[in-house]
Amino acid sequence: MVKPLTSLSIGRVGALAVFLGPAATVLAAQPQQQNGVSYINGGVGQDEQNAMRALRADYNLQLTFATRQTGAYRSDVQLDIADARGGSVLSVANTGPMFFAKLPPGVYRVSASAEGKTFKRSVRIGNAPKEIVLHWENDSPEDPGVQD
Repeated sequence: MVKPLTSLSIGRVGALAVFLGPAATVLAAQPQQQNGVSYINGGVGQDEQNAMRALRADYNLQLTFATRQTGAYRSDVQLDIADARGGSVLSVANTGPMFFAKLPPGVYRVSASAEGKTFKRSVRIGNAPKEIVLHWENDSPEDPGVQD
């Protein structure tokens, strides 16, 4: 029999999160899968950013979303990744500020949207990590061509 959450059981969950400290943050950034592609999304707060950075070597596409070159991050990005033929590989709402994916080698089109602005980037993914940082206020939304 499954018991409904009560204020007492919710309080216990909160107490557990306080007890676990940074380990609770790691639990917030759990790997997920879509269309056979593993990804992880998060990085809100320093502890979660540290947890994400600890996992980055497992992912060959590493995206970071920011509002300014000064490093103000954003976590409200609609992210769509398509393969070279235009087929949808990933579509994830409310991503950021860090998003890592493990993609098969190939060319992909990344589309990241927020505040009515959509960035498009074509990227060639291999086994080595490819990092892309998008700054909403400073970068051009236009695709500069395939980034190797």
